[in-house]
Amino acid sequence: MKRLFRLVSGIFAVTTASASSRVIRDSCQTSQCYLGIDQLLNGRTHAFCQDIILNDQHYYQLLTQEESGKLGQYCDYLQDAVKSACQCVIPNPTNTITPQSTGSTPAGETSGTIKDLSVTILADTNRDGKVDVTGETDFAGKEIWTPESGALFMANIGDTDGRCSHLFKPENCNDASDNVLRNSTYLAPLLTVPNPKLSNSATGFITVLNETAAPKVRIFYRRSNKWVYVASDYIFTAEELKIGLELGIDARDIRRPRGWDGRATVEFRVKDGNQEAKDSVALRVAPILTHNHGQLAEQLLTTLLPEHFHWKRPDMVQFVEELKNVSNRAGMKKPLHAFDTDDIWTQDFFEPGYTSIPGPGGPIGLRVMIRSSQESRAAGLKIFGDLRSSTAGAVQDFSGVGHPRDDFESTGNLETIPPYTYNGKSYPAGRAVMGSPEGKKLHMMAFLEAQEVQEPLRIDTSWLGVGHIDEFMQFLPVESERGWVMAVDDPLTALKMLKKAQQDGQGGVKAVSRPRFPTDPTKACYPADTIDQVINKTDFTSVQENSAKEIQRNIDIIKRETGITDREIVRIPALYYYAGKSRPHWNCELAEGRNGNERRDLDAESASGQSSRNSSLAPPEQLEAQVANIFGEMTEIPVLRAGTPPKPVERRKVAKEDRVTSFYPSTINSIVLNNKEVLAPNPWGPVIGGKDILGAAVSAAYAGVNYTVSYMDDWFTHHVIFGDIHCGSNVIRDMSHKWW
Repeated sequence: MKRLFRLVSGIFAVTTASASSRVIRDSCQTSQCYLGIDQLLNGRTHAFCQDIILNDQHYYQLLTQEESGKLGQYCDYLQDAVKSACQCVIPNPTNTITPQSTGSTPAGETSGTIKDLSVTILADTNRDGKVDVTGETDFAGKEIWTPESGALFMANIGDTDGRCSHLFKPENCNDASDNVLRNSTYLAPLLTVPNPKLSNSATGFITVLNETAAPKVRIFYRRSNKWVYVASDYIFTAEELKIGLELGIDARDIRRPRGWDGRATVEFRVKDGNQEAKDSVALRVAPILTHNHGQLAEQLLTTLLPEHFHWKRPDMVQFVEELKNVSNRAGMKKPLHAFDTDDIWTQDFFEPGYTSIPGPGGPIGLRVMIRSSQESRAAGLKIFGDLRSSTAGAVQDFSGVGHPRDDFESTGNLETIPPYTYNGKSYPAGRAVMGSPEGKKLHMMAFLEAQEVQEPLRIDTSWLGVGHIDEFMQFLPVESERGWVMAVDDPLTALKMLKKAQQDGQGGVKAVSRPRFPTDPTKACYPADTIDQVINKTDFTSVQENSAKEIQRNIDIIKRETGITDREIVRIPALYYYAGKSRPHWNCELAEGRNGNERRDLDAESASGQSSRNSSLAPPEQLEAQVANIFGEMTEIPVLRAGTPPKPVERRKVAKEDRVTSFYPSTINSIVLNNKEVLAPNPWGPVIGGKDILGAAVSAAYAGVNYTVSYMDDWFTHHVIFGDIHCGSNVIRDMSHKWW
């Protein structure tokens, strides 16, 4: 108390009446009266301002009579200036300063004080996972939410008891869609400071201000170890107010473009006789974030065609089994999940994400599956029924108008750059990146922008047949100062590799070394071209040169935005060719039948370079029909409406004839697993000297950053219909990292 007395006694030496009025008036314009007073008194009295002005309930009772007198003189001195500026409340020995005659506390105050009535509501403003009602750590700035400071709460949108998943429109139902609390894990704490001096007739009210926020927010009161929903007309008793309220807050919805931005101000109001006091605290619902590859993989997902297709597509069944084996070997926390749908592009119809807030033991997180912005893509609804639980929710957003919701909206076209700081901007949760043509604003980009944390970056993927970023770019966590590198396709290196083989007299070697498997489709196109024939394809060299230029343009965008250097770029050998029907990739050997003995004969004949009795060389103009035969009676529809195949197992959308797609299976279109492992499609390059020269070059490129590559076949399951392993799978990752 001697310290406090000296502070009070020294006030008059550092203030003047005119300065008081000016400084306080200026500070009140920003609704931060106490900051202006703090500046007025100078740094010597900082502790005094914090202890007395902001927390008068706790400290004022500790003042001696002499100290109270000094404080009273000072408060009288400033009273007129305070009242004329913005009615800031400064305590005096009798707590009788009343800014307005209405008996209510003016807006903008940090606590309400009318005569001897004072109320305070607090949240986790400093984001340390707990609410401090005895100290000051959650008091300063609690009424103003900023990206750096302010309490967070969560959209409680799981489906704990499974009541929503079976509904016709499950997206309209979740744990918070009514007023029943089904999962208290995701409540953010709100506490009011105990007020034992209230009379027995005092009443209290909790209100969510702003008509936009109010219907989006739920508040619960913990009474007798049970949570009770607090409606806008709920009245708290004096007994409850005296001991302090333990409240919990959650949201019914997320931040949305052209909708609620997640901001909410909770007001605490108390009436006691003819006195009334108010206080408020600002919060914001936590954003929905996408995963980056620096977060450990915890579950793999893919698609298994509906059971009635299994007899036609044993290769798809085999693909899922192999992925299940990979999941088990990699020690995933949860087993492989296989969706039952005819849309095999698991990466494209949803993006795994999460939302999290500070908790006493670390971040509290809820998984959130983000449906692609393609309303007619029916497979997207699977996430609401298959993946929601007490620990996972799902969202979709189809708001807004503009460009058609084509295949650029697929979530295979969404990647996340790992966390970085550059040019004064920091992205602790990483940064979203999507591809699109110049001038085309994606609907999904608007959704990501509304979250405000992973500011999405646009690159140009208009040169690609499908137009997805995962066709040529990937981010890999590494042990370095930055913590990650970027991998990109390198068509010029791959072209040099083929030309060198040709110069070395190996031009007659088959360009594709894939053997024939018992599970291959009944009518399959087995590439028959040699290295010479591939190099001599129309425009083959110029396609690689142009692709390299397009890739470099996008590299330059990433370098400009992140500061990444050429030494932090891994170049993966890959080749491209036209995606249109008029210039097919391969001449084919056709094989019919699925008899095991016949397949073994085919394998042997293929290895020796002989033609099978059940195979025939097909001219290029028949390739499209041959590919369609892979799917039995199902035929290709060239344009996918809103990214959704109108018939099962359809090709992804391929637009203009001059766009390109991967010539060999795209090894960069792979799954980044844990322990520096990549699961990639087997490229089946030319075998020279007993090794696949393309596969070996890919493995060597990844080895340069200490990654190993495991390979699996996806030639007929995904590659020939313009996708690869990454396109046909998805990954749910760890969400324990702090983003705030």
